[in-house]
Amino acid sequence: MKRTILALFVFITLFATAAEQPDKQTITVGDTVRTYSIFVPDNLPAGSPLVVYTHGYGSKTRWRKDLNEAATKYGFAVCYPDGAPDSRGKDGWMVGYPPQHTMAGDEVQFFRALLDKVCADYSLNRKNVFMAGMSNGGDLCYQLAYTCPGLFKAYASVAGLLFEWVYLNHNIKQAVPFMEIHGNNDTTSYWTGDHEGKGGWGKYMPVPLATASVAVGNKCLTVETDTIPSLRGGKVFHTLYAGAPSGCDVEVYEVDGAKHSWHAKDFPTSETILRFFLRYLDE
Repeated sequence: MKRTILALFVFITLFATAAEQPDKQTITVGDTVRTYSIFVPDNLPAGSPLVVYTHGYGSKTRWRKDLNEAATKYGFAVCYPDGAPDSRGKDGWMVGYPPQHTMAGDEVQFFRALLDKVCADYSLNRKNVFMAGMSNGGDLCYQLAYTCPGLFKAYASVAGLLFEWVYLNHNIKQAVPFMEIHGNNDTTSYWTGDHEGKGGWGKYMPVPLATASVAVGNKCLTVETDTIPSLRGGKVFHTLYAGAPSGCDVEVYEVDGAKHSWHAKDFPTSETILRFFLRYLDE
């Protein structure tokens, strides 16, 4: 009897997991075929906003349940595109990691085509498109904020990095709302930066300086700080850069003692990101 109940539980769990992961779809951009999946909450109205989630390096499926639940609560569709393989065979986004020297293509061209297709196919508002990225996907948020800020209405990076080559070669030419959520004990994407490139990803800036640079690019005029409790009883240090003529704020959540993660156990990451995006919806 116990074996029967266990088998039934496993079947139900697998079925539920499969239901949360839509079938892969394809899109051809130039001479490249890329894949993605889409989550649309039940009864989502036409003209709803879209979040594009850019996954971490070689990690495509983590954190989807958390983001899908928040998307259902706040009325977003979520698109999960897959990155392209590098010389190690790891799928990711071109941000200048040493193994990515073999990657070709144009990420901006890909996302423009993807947004056009997904918004048309699912009757979503093409003006209300946002990007949330984890790790390598968060790196891409910084890169696009500097190189093509108008591609998305706002960006939210989790454990992401601003590489020195981006900062030194580009200026933010259009104000863009930006959020960073990052553990200050992250041993993969260092909170304190990696000017010498010892971590193997390349040279990148300290997170406080990276986010402040976006605030300066937005011409923010004020800064406020406060501390909020984490879900596990620790602390989260919050910095808000505001007062920009454009209204484009920059927010930073420093999760005290936390390592490389989406931080869902410490902080309501997905809900915080989507509430941030809601502030920048076009009517």
